[in-house]
Amino acid sequence: MDSTWWRRDGAGLRLAVRIQPRAGADAISGLRAGRLRIRIAAAPVEDAANARLCRYVAGLFDVPVGAVRLLQGSKSRDKLLAVDGVQALPPALAALAGPEA
Repeated sequence: MDSTWWRRDGAGLRLAVRIQPRAGADAISGLRAGRLRIRIAAAPVEDAANARLCRYVAGLFDVPVGAVRLLQGSKSRDKLLAVDGVQALPPALAALAGPEA
């Protein structure tokens, strides 16, 4: 992935994210080191944080949870997600992406 945290890829988008599990609430917390930082309330136990991350991102993009796939990082805070069926960032994320969104 290049220096940006998102890119178009075929029939969807790919997002490079870094999560903070056990946060008080699910929320976007900005950008850092070329990744979108996301706070997730779930603990990183038995895949709970990954599942919650996928549900949260699906809600941001207004797509079914099945349209969000974890491609890399199942046991890491740094993850690569695929969001199928979309070609643009939602307004909440477009503001972080700047004019190239």
